[in-house]
Amino acid sequence: MPEFDFQMKKQNQKTKSKKGTKSKKSAPTRKRESVSAKSKLPQEKEKQPVTEKAPRAIQKTPRKTGEAEIGSISRIGSKVGQFLREAKMELKKVKWPTRKELLASTAVVIVLTLLVAFFLGLVDFGLIKIIKNVVG
Repeated sequence: MPEFDFQMKKQNQKTKSKKGTKSKKSAPTRKRESVSAKSKLPQEKEKQPVTEKAPRAIQKTPRKTGEAEIGSISRIGSKVGQFLREAKMELKKVKWPTRKELLASTAVVIVLTLLVAFFLGLVDFGLIKIIKNVVG
């Protein structure tokens, strides 16, 4: 891994030095890649030209009403059953609070809610007084 970091630093230094040396007379040219095939990352592979394919015509086959409904209901039922089993397993992993912890956190929430409500009430009352003095 350190070898890769060294190559990246070396490559960055080369690109930095080339940025300021562009002359006005030279025509735009493609950059040459001096990186060996060994040091290329999988993300740096050369991009292949994208060829657009004509969309395929999809033909819908007529459904048999009785068999298709039974199959879809059983698939939905199996997915619901799987979801409920996984939910039960996740709920077993939860660390549920004790009664003491639950009461303490509930008290903290109630006290903080009252403090914020009192503060916002004071700010609102003060702004009403200021607006009445300015307007009236």
